[in-house]
Amino acid sequence: MADPLLTIIVPTYNRARCLSLLLRTLAHQLKGLHGRVEVTIGDNASTDETPDVTHTFLQEWPSAKILRHSTNVGADENFCRCVDQVTTRYFWIIGDDDLPKCGVVPALISLLERHDADILYLNSEWRPVILNAADGEPFTKFNVQTLGRDAFARAINVWVTFISGMVVNRERLYALNPGLDIRRFAGTCLVQLGWVLPLLMSGSVFKICRKPCLLATSENTGGYSLFKVFGSNFPAILDAVCGPNSRVNLVISIQLRWVYIPRLIKGTRFGKIGAFPVEDISNSLVVFKGSLAYYLGMWPLIRLPRQLALMVYALLMLPTLTKRLIFKWFGVGGAI
Repeated sequence: MADPLLTIIVPTYNRARCLSLLLRTLAHQLKGLHGRVEVTIGDNASTDETPDVTHTFLQEWPSAKILRHSTNVGADENFCRCVDQVTTRYFWIIGDDDLPKCGVVPALISLLERHDADILYLNSEWRPVILNAADGEPFTKFNVQTLGRDAFARAINVWVTFISGMVVNRERLYALNPGLDIRRFAGTCLVQLGWVLPLLMSGSVFKICRKPCLLATSENTGGYSLFKVFGSNFPAILDAVCGPNSRVNLVISIQLRWVYIPRLIKGTRFGKIGAFPVEDISNSLVVFKGSLAYYLGMWPLIRLPRQLALMVYALLMLPTLTKRLIFKWFGVGGAI
C-alpha cells in the first residue's frame, strides 16, 4: 500500500455543531481512503461538546490524531501545532465551519496522485448557513488550471489568506525553504502566511480549481481586529516575505486596497461582516498612509453619511478598465 498522501487538519474551538457536520461529512467522503489520508484535529481546549464530537469521529476513523490542548493556546499556535504533526506530502487545513462539497475529498486524492503541485487553491461558494455537503452548486469534477506565480497571485489575490482554500505541498515547502519558522507571524492572525507565502515565492507549480468545491460560511468570523489584520499586518507580511516591490506583492496589494478593504469598510458601516471589535478604521489602514488616493477614496467611504458613502463605494467598484485609468492617474499602480 502506498504511503499516506494528504493530511486533513481541522482546528477547532467551541463550535461543536459546525465541527460535527464537518466530521460527519469527512467520515462519509473518506470511505475507501484508509492509508491514503490522515486526519488531525486541533481542539483548542474547547469547553463545549467538542470532545464528544471528536470521540464519535474516532469510532469511524480510528487513526485520527486528536490534539486537545490543556489550555487555549490561540488560533495561530493551534494551527502550528497541527502542522508540526504532518508527515504526509500534502496538508490541507479546513475551518471547522467550512465543508467540502459532495465527492470532493476522494476527487482531491485522485487529483494529487496524478498531478504535482506546490500549492493547490480550492475555490469556495460562500453561504450564510451550511446544512450539508449537497448545498449549493453540485460538484462534478475538478476543473484545474496551472498558473505561473504572478498569474496565481493575481487569480487568488487576498484569498491567499483563506486557510481552507490552500492545499500545501509540505515536502516542497521545507525543501525550498530550509530552516523555515512556521511561527514567524504568530500573533498576527495570519500565521498561515508563514508557510503559504514562502512556498508561493520559492515554488513553481501552482494550480487553481476554478469551480467552487468548498462550502464556506460567511459572516461567521470575529474576535480579532479586522482592519489591523488586513490594513496593517497583511501588508507588512507581504513586504517581509515577497519584497515591497515584487509583482506578487503588487497584484495582491492592489486588490487589497481597492476592492477588499472598501468592502470591509462598507460591511462594517452596515453591520454585515461578523462580530469584530470596534476600531478606528482610519488609524488602522497603514496601507494608505500618506497616499492622496486614500483621502480621495477611503476617507469619504469612512466619514461621509452612509448614503453618500454608498455612492463612493459604487465609484470604487467601477469596471476594471475604468479603475485602471484611475490608478494610472493617481500613480497607484499598473496591475489589478
